[in-house]
Amino acid sequence: MEKYRYINTDYHWYDYVEESFKARMKAEGIVVERILFSGFCSQGDGACFEGRLGNPKLYLERNANGAYPMIRMLLELGGELFISCRHRGHYYHEYCTTFSIDHDRFYVLIECPTEFHEEIVEAWDRQLDTELDEFEKNTAEHWRGYMRELYQELRKEYEHLTSDDAVWDTIVANELDEPEEETEDALSNI
Repeated sequence: MEKYRYINTDYHWYDYVEESFKARMKAEGIVVERILFSGFCSQGDGACFEGRLGNPKLYLERNANGAYPMIRMLLELGGELFISCRHRGHYYHEYCTTFSIDHDRFYVLIECPTEFHEEIVEAWDRQLDTELDEFEKNTAEHWRGYMRELYQELRKEYEHLTSDDAVWDTIVANELDEPEEETEDALSNI
């Protein structure tokens, strides 16, 4: 058994977990571009992903419970909101990521024919800035939670594939438990 312990992990054993995760994230409004992980045996192991907010309205609907009215108004007026996450460093866990945010401003989207209109739009932009600071912080923590979940899914799949039952099933399916012919011939000559 130990000879074949890692036979099920000699290929891209994690493909299913990665594709399933990407599909779940897409349903949340997140586009996962790349998944990175290490692990299952030492401190510092983990998983992270690089990606971006693919559908801000869907993400807010699924994850913000009615919060962020100024961001919602910006999006309804046709403004855009971009959040991206990138890996940095040598390790692969949720805190080896950086987040950046970019967005439109009300001042660009709304015509201001009078000084009164300008004052209102400037006040909205200040409120928007406050919301965006909180939104970026909350989004980073939320996505890091997804990264922790991803690592647990990968670890669980790896442990399953290297378990005695899974290894034995592979040995039997590939007839690796049969004695080699040379061994049988050598035994018959004794």
